[in-house]
Amino acid sequence: MRLARLTQRKEFLAAAEHGRRFRSSAFTVQVLDTQPRDTVDEGGHDGLRVGLTASRKVGNAVKRNRIRRRLRAAAGIALAEQAGRPCDVVIVARPETLAADFQLLIADLSVALDRARPARPGRRSFAASKSSPGGKSSSPDKRRSPDIRSAPSKP
Repeated sequence: MRLARLTQRKEFLAAAEHGRRFRSSAFTVQVLDTQPRDTVDEGGHDGLRVGLTASRKVGNAVKRNRIRRRLRAAAGIALAEQAGRPCDVVIVARPETLAADFQLLIADLSVALDRARPARPGRRSFAASKSSPGGKSSSPDKRRSPDIRSAPSKP
């Protein structure tokens, strides 16, 4: 069975900011429970949607693609019986995904939706840090060069 996919950046960011998290040794799962859609999306799916993320930190392009293929196959098996559940699932890969046993990936993904916990309230997300006015952070920049006016003049 082929699962519906998350395709837009705002969908990934919504799951990261408002979703629940489950951490495994090989990946992190972010689960955003959604309302049942009144209209079926363009792919004909009305339930669970999956998005995969493998950043450059996990390896080169060959390793990232292999990780995505492994996670896509494991998600297809593990989440097949929960395909009608209305939620968005983002799987964030780690380098350990390549060496992890495939049966362990399936087992962790199958319990991820139920065991995912809400994010800690004090944690700032990437999207929240980028949303400050003017694109600047509220804290002063410590790498700033000294003020020219306060430097002593040379004779």
